[in-house]
Amino acid sequence: MAVSGKRRWLIPIPFPTRWISVWFLNVITSVPPTTAKALIQGLKHDLLADDTALRALIPQRLIAFDDAVRRTLKEEEKLVNSSDWGYDAQAFARWRPEYGYFAKQAGFTVKTSASLAALWQVVNQIGGKERYFFGNILWQTRALMDRAIGHKLAKGRPEREYLQTGDAVDSWKVIVVEPEKQLTLLFGMKAPGLGRLCFTLEDKGDYRTIDVRAFWHPHGMPGLFYWLLMIPAHLFIFRGMAKRIARLAEQSTD
Repeated sequence: MAVSGKRRWLIPIPFPTRWISVWFLNVITSVPPTTAKALIQGLKHDLLADDTALRALIPQRLIAFDDAVRRTLKEEEKLVNSSDWGYDAQAFARWRPEYGYFAKQAGFTVKTSASLAALWQVVNQIGGKERYFFGNILWQTRALMDRAIGHKLAKGRPEREYLQTGDAVDSWKVIVVEPEKQLTLLFGMKAPGLGRLCFTLEDKGDYRTIDVRAFWHPHGMPGLFYWLLMIPAHLFIFRGMAKRIARLAEQSTD
């Protein structure tokens, strides 16, 4: 496409469009399943090129397709300049138009009797004595992979009990701190895309929840393949992290 500066290949598919599943599109693109489903269902209907009747029914000033694409690409630049990313300058600088606008995500939520204060205290221990709470050998292996290709990673974390915005936890950067609500870390390892790891706490009245979740904006097919490759490990690790955090918080509450 001339507007984006990228060449898009059109590849004929040797089977009926109704065979295209939401799962298939979810694998090869970062489009959300709900949007993908609507697009697939839309293929069942032929659209007339003459929009005279529609324009008479809904009169409005129209813009050219290329202009619409330019506006969309401009809006996408604002994605990381948001509260989800803590308006972090580093995240904004690392964002590229080629990254998937819609984030892939994986995580796990645990119910617990622990207080929000106890959960928050435990979450803030990340990178310390407990390291990453679960699967530490896997985290170490991932870091070794980065160092093997020459990517230098920082180590350590502040000695204070509670983290602050801008703190470094190994290669991660703290970008969002909402006491007893959310802690968000910016992904700092080498990979095709941009990501963040969120710890979200909620008070449900009779119980509390701790959600550990990664959000990933893939850079093209390499970014998607990286995400798919890491999914099994992510699901295993985040489940273990959430359970371990809840258990430690419950012990301190008791």
